[in-house]
Amino acid sequence: MEIKTIIIEDETNARKALENMLTFYAPDIKIVGHAESVADGLTLINEQNPDLLLLDVHLSDGTGFDLLKKIKNKSFKIVFVTAFDKYALPAIKLSAIDYLLKPVKPDELRKAISKVRNAMEDEEQANLQIETVIENFNQNNQNKKIILNTNTNIYVIEINQLVHCESVGNYTTVHIKEKDKVMISKTLKEFEGMLSPYGFFRIHQSHLINMEYVETYEKKGGGRVKLKTGEVLAVSSRKKDNFIKVLQAYSDTI
Repeated sequence: MEIKTIIIEDETNARKALENMLTFYAPDIKIVGHAESVADGLTLINEQNPDLLLLDVHLSDGTGFDLLKKIKNKSFKIVFVTAFDKYALPAIKLSAIDYLLKPVKPDELRKAISKVRNAMEDEEQANLQIETVIENFNQNNQNKKIILNTNTNIYVIEINQLVHCESVGNYTTVHIKEKDKVMISKTLKEFEGMLSPYGFFRIHQSHLINMEYVETYEKKGGGRVKLKTGEVLAVSSRKKDNFIKVLQAYSDTI
C-alpha cells in the first residue's frame, strides 16, 4: 500500500536528502508534495489529505506546531524532522510521536517509516498524539501530558499524576496516582529520558520516581525512599549522593 506523504521543510538540501533516502529505502512512500511554510503546508495538506507528514519544527513563517493547530482533520501520521531543540524535543517525546534529528541517518529513517506502517490504521491514536504535542509545546502549559500505549488502551495522563516507574526487563510498569498501574513496552531508560526534565529522578536500576511524591528518606546504607502513596523503594549506593542533592530542591517533602 502506498503511503501518501508530504514533506514540510524550509531547507532545500535537507528536503532533497529526505526525498532521495525515501526513494531508496522506502519505495512505498509516495511523495505528493512539499512545502516550506505554514501557509503553503496548510494548503497542501487540505488538497492532498496525506497519510504521513515529515514535518520540520522551524519553518519560514512559524513552527510545525503552528501548522498543526490550524488543521481540522488530524488523522495523518507525523514524523518530526528537526535539529536539536530543547523545547520541542521534550514535547515530542512525551506525545509518543517519532522524530528524526538532522542530519537524518538512513537507519533512523527506516525505523521511523516502519513504525508508521505498523500504525497506519490507528487514526484515534494519531489525533491524540497531535493534540497532546500541541498542548505540550505550549510553554505556558504547566500540566504536560504523556501518552502511554498498551496492547488494549491509549492513556493520556498529566505527568504530575505519575508516581514512579518500575523496570520489568524491556517493559516498564507505570504507577499512576489513584489509578491502576499500567505496563508499557518501553525501557526505564526511555522513560528516564522523557521524564527527567520534569522532576523525575532514577534512584535505582529498577526505579524512576517523581520527586514531588517523596515523603521521607532514610539515609542508612544507600537509603530508602518512602513515597506519599506509602510505597518504600531502595536507593542504590551509587545514586545516593546525587539523589540527596536533588532532594534539597524538594526540602518541603522531607
